[in-house]
Amino acid sequence: MVSAIKLLRGNVVKLGLLAVLSVPMLAALRGGAGNNDEHRHLAPPPSLPTSWQAFLQLPTQTDDWINDHFGMRDRLLKANNRLRFALFHEFPTIQMAAGRHGRVFLAAHSVTAPPYSAITNVCGGKPPPAPETAEYFSTMVADFERMGMHPAVLIVPSAAAVYSGDTPNWLQPRCGADDTAVATVLADPALSPLARQRIFYPLQQMRALAGNDAVFPKTWFHWSGPALDEIARLTVAHLWGRAPAQQAPWPVKMNWKDSDVSHLFPGVKLSSLIAEPDFEAAHVQACYGPNCFPEFAGIANYAQVLDDVSRFTNPAAPERRLLIVSDSFGSKSSGWFARYYRTVEQMATHSINDMSQADVDTLKQVLLRDPEHTDILFLYHDGAAVYNTLRQGIQRLHQLRPPSGG
Repeated sequence: MVSAIKLLRGNVVKLGLLAVLSVPMLAALRGGAGNNDEHRHLAPPPSLPTSWQAFLQLPTQTDDWINDHFGMRDRLLKANNRLRFALFHEFPTIQMAAGRHGRVFLAAHSVTAPPYSAITNVCGGKPPPAPETAEYFSTMVADFERMGMHPAVLIVPSAAAVYSGDTPNWLQPRCGADDTAVATVLADPALSPLARQRIFYPLQQMRALAGNDAVFPKTWFHWSGPALDEIARLTVAHLWGRAPAQQAPWPVKMNWKDSDVSHLFPGVKLSSLIAEPDFEAAHVQACYGPNCFPEFAGIANYAQVLDDVSRFTNPAAPERRLLIVSDSFGSKSSGWFARYYRTVEQMATHSINDMSQADVDTLKQVLLRDPEHTDILFLYHDGAAVYNTLRQGIQRLHQLRPPSGG
């Protein structure tokens, strides 16, 4: 009996560790690793080897499967993320970077992209845009002109270029500069005079409006601040001359919402105060999602490929339509334009290359109708505008057949 007590005392740490590990082990046996919030494919269970090479890979495959399916893995990862952020202000992914004054930045658009590339590509320091970007803008504008449309482009500066004082110290001079990738395109001799006239890049205006988080909420990648009201007015005034300089403020609602990129750091709770038009008070009919466009019902899988769309009807506005073709920044700002147009329709192009040519033709018939009474605005953030996302999203709308590449 005495020897058993001594044995227990001598191994109390080991026994305690075994007890702790038994909890996730039992959880794994009963229900697996829990929810997969890592947004990646977890390692599959190892299969019986059928060759010597497969046999040699078995230990690695088994280890990967155990790591990915460890009981309570999701809770442990979230706890680790919370602790890491609380102690070191670090995120569990290179896609996010902590700035100053409580602001966070999307630092990379994928885990395989170079660290901080989402910032350095759009800030100053003469970063080169994608080849032939200026030539594409010239061609795009000319093509739509021939189709009877009169296109305009709003290029939205990223948060790092607007709030350069909140970026990490080593990035502040670069992000506070004016020689951005967009500025390089606008100065390119290959950009036609008409295309240059139709592009609005309000970097200085947005810096002047920035305030504390009036354009970009501190924990968000997308813009969603009260200054979007003025940015919409500036855009309509600059491109079409249809917005008065003096006007009564539009009704606005302010709500706390979780960060729009919170899926990149599960377990870390970040939120910001978000500004949205009060459509009910403004007597505007607002609609988000594919159900807003029954005209798309004939398009295959339209609810999936056309998921980021919005439509607004303002009976008090002039009898004119605004079509916004955009990246994900479009639906966050489309409603602010409704005070100037009877109808505003917005569609994001992230899935357009998944559509058949017949479906693209249907899409064009719906979107590009009534050119005489329609203003068309291509709205993309700076990184998307000059690094081919805009080009890949728009080119099928003004070319007769799908491009062969590029």
